[in-house]
Amino acid sequence: MTAENTAPAAKPSLATWARITLMILAYLTAGAIFQFVAALIAHIPLMDLNAMNSMGIGKLLILQLFGFLPLIPLVYCFRKFVDKASIASIGFQIQNKSTDMLAGLLMAVFILGGGTLVLYTLGYIGLSRSGTSIQMLLPAFCLFIIVSLNEEILFRGYILNNLLSSMNKYTALLVSAAIFTIFHLLNFNISVLAVVNLMLAGMLLGGAYIFTRNLWFSLSLHLFWNFFQGPVLGYEVSGQKMESVFSIKTTGNAMIHGGGFGFEGSIVCTIMVSITVALVLAFFSKRR
Repeated sequence: MTAENTAPAAKPSLATWARITLMILAYLTAGAIFQFVAALIAHIPLMDLNAMNSMGIGKLLILQLFGFLPLIPLVYCFRKFVDKASIASIGFQIQNKSTDMLAGLLMAVFILGGGTLVLYTLGYIGLSRSGTSIQMLLPAFCLFIIVSLNEEILFRGYILNNLLSSMNKYTALLVSAAIFTIFHLLNFNISVLAVVNLMLAGMLLGGAYIFTRNLWFSLSLHLFWNFFQGPVLGYEVSGQKMESVFSIKTTGNAMIHGGGFGFEGSIVCTIMVSITVALVLAFFSKRR
């Protein structure tokens, strides 16, 4: 038997936490600069919180697009020169792409559709046609494609991927979910229950990744969750108001329907997401 001459895999230049910290700092700095430029171009009032919370989808799209622009070159450079790995290895493998995307879509329908049905049946929300043209759904869909790519590449593709190289997968999942939650703490109308649900959402979005190292499920779930929640049903998206096909009127205890943070601030969301986290972990563990 002849031994093969294979070169050992290159080791990362820095420790895991150093790589993640530097990536976050680089992303925040570059993203802030790019979004400041976008604000100047599109006349977006970054310092006016009321205006920011009711910004139109067109301006939100511009702001998110400019914030996303530096991410890909940053991730490429960090993977190549710091992590000593390929950018494809963050989770864009073709295997199971269509299956995972369909699973993400169905999960979003289950959580948002089921949760809305519960709230409507119990009388905590009312739904009516808003009068907004459905033509805004296309730019809204594009907006949330960018949002899902931005957050999934950063939090799951880069941060969770790196954490998995140095700790138990369930510990890595919890840590990445905590980082994901921290990034959303300045959102409009944040509440204690919303923080809990953001943590659960981070676990749900990363649940498949710890087994598959593939982003397609989380990209699809994140995209359709936000799209159905905001532009279609009319909830605030993590506290952000936006145009929608339907309008929601809430009554009763805000902890039940989510109040100004939207569905993600509700106890119904807590229950639905807790169930789906368990289902996702069980399903993808068994499939592996």
